Amino acid sequence: MTVFNGSEGSICLYYKGLLVSSFPLSSKYTMERYQYQGDEIIRESKGIPIKKQIQAYLHFCNMIHKRKLNKQGIRRNDHIYFLNCLMALLRFRIIENDELNGFMCFKKKKKC
Repeated sequence: MTVFNGSEGSICLYYKGLLVSSFPLSSKYTMERYQYQGDEIIRESKGIPIKKQIQAYLHFCNMIHKRKLNKQGIRRNDHIYFLNCLMALLRFRIIENDELNGFMCFKKKKKC
């Protein structure tokens, strides 16, 4: 898997212990901006029962996880939607940001 690095490093997204996606970190694309995407999907789903939202987010994350395990291609838009769903699940506290699920930020390596 290719890890996308920005000027300030990268954020890697894990689900069920598997590295699924990565996104660059920079002054424009900050950790807060990525977390905001989870909040935004929740706001946009206003009027949909929370249980239904959670089911949809979990279903999508499970689908992407299965595709990753089977070494099937995943579209860039699906990686972005996975980010949104994962951040929403973290916000709802359905999953914890731990060694199996969530995200990890990595600083950019300095060249010698």
